[in-house]
Amino acid sequence: MKRNEALSILLLLPILLIASGCETVAKFEEAATGSGGFGGTTSSSINFSGISSVDQKTDTTLRLNWGAHADAVAYDVYNTTSGTPVWLQTVNGQASSSVSLTSLNPNQLYKFRVRAKDSEGNNDGNTNDVSVTMNLAPDTPSGLTRTLPVTSPGFSLPTIRVSGVKNGDTIRLFSDITCTTQVASGTATGTTIDLTPASLSSGTVDFYANATNAFATASGCSTATASYEKLTCPTANGDYLAVTANPTVGTTSEFCVAKYEMKDVGGVATSQATGNPWVSISQVNSRTACSNLGAGYGLISNEEWMTVAREIETTDTNWSSGTIGTGSLNRGHSDNAPASALAVSNDADPYDGTGNNSGQAVGSGWEQKRTHTLSNGEIWDLAGNVWEWTDWNVTPANKAYIASNSNPVQAWREWTLVDTNINNGDEMETITWQTTDPALNSTSNIGQYYAGLNSSGGAALRGGLWNTGALAGAFALSLNFVSTHTNTSIGFRCVFRP
Repeated sequence: MKRNEALSILLLLPILLIASGCETVAKFEEAATGSGGFGGTTSSSINFSGISSVDQKTDTTLRLNWGAHADAVAYDVYNTTSGTPVWLQTVNGQASSSVSLTSLNPNQLYKFRVRAKDSEGNNDGNTNDVSVTMNLAPDTPSGLTRTLPVTSPGFSLPTIRVSGVKNGDTIRLFSDITCTTQVASGTATGTTIDLTPASLSSGTVDFYANATNAFATASGCSTATASYEKLTCPTANGDYLAVTANPTVGTTSEFCVAKYEMKDVGGVATSQATGNPWVSISQVNSRTACSNLGAGYGLISNEEWMTVAREIETTDTNWSSGTIGTGSLNRGHSDNAPASALAVSNDADPYDGTGNNSGQAVGSGWEQKRTHTLSNGEIWDLAGNVWEWTDWNVTPANKAYIASNSNPVQAWREWTLVDTNINNGDEMETITWQTTDPALNSTSNIGQYYAGLNSSGGAALRGGLWNTGALAGAFALSLNFVSTHTNTSIGFRCVFRP
């Protein structure tokens, strides 16, 4: 080599080194950011075709599917709608083959790409962008089921469970096939929602539903439906309240209970405010007086009494504290002031005639409130005022007693002390008398129990009397008398069964 040529090469060498260094830096930067803006490096060792299909599309959700690659350890998911890839998430696992995307916008066009990632963190180089336009409206609810009441027809308002809905959507319940007459609505917090109409006319109703998303777009009206026949409690013989069945205590169908103790109106047992309770009537004749009202009427059974009593116990507003189980229930007119049964002259005043009011403390008058709240209204004098016959007769020898007493004792007892003859199948098993919370006693004004002798009596009186004090209550029970016994302190209450 000539001297001048060697010199020229030496002069050019720094320039070549600088150029080579620039190229190396450029390749490093490309490797760091990924080809085309994708994270990681691309690798030709994985021949991955990307997204194969899109399904489960709604207005805000969809699923991307692909074929799992044997050399992949994970899959990167990108939103390529804008042309600039935006990484969404990494789905780990070689066998993974799908991903669900949520919180998308209705009626919007999207593009997505999925790239496989190998064990060294390299992505394949596929450019398979899949386009999809989201639905404008949410999916139509797929199912409607009546969950309450247990049976149809019934008197109470039904609860309809709507399924196939999406979290955050507004679900509306309708009483017509075109979804125009709305009866209830709510916001779904999962895939189902329970809706109860605030009111409903009597007759058979077929319920339908739709869904509305956050963009105020509604789905179609459901083809799925749920039916219910709404009955109305009778009015020909006074005021009656619908009561939801409680299978735990033996009622499997709804019924209507007289709002008031029965009054004698020309020999007809009538549930009305005015007039003194119909007393001096035996259990036998009480049964006849109720059945004389017509088909479906009868003297309240012990199962029906317990259904009402347990609803009273498990309703917040019946407790002095406003919270179930805390404080005290009210026990009605039971302090012997006045020393007689009361009519109802002012239906709007639950203390009518007692001289007491809600501002008084428990034990000083508050407990004299004569009404209890049920789901369908206020029932009067279920506790206190006069004893009421139920259509229940306990065999005297099978009465429940306290185990510590070797012989029956004619005395009032706390329900919490009763511990004999209470096995399943016995006449007085616990469901016939016990509160939902078995620890409650008369300090909570539930009432007490009077068994009487085990050789006589057995006809069930419930509720207490105007002068029985803390012995009165919704669960109070006396078995001291026979079914033909009469007294000026004993009345009755009818029910209607559809």
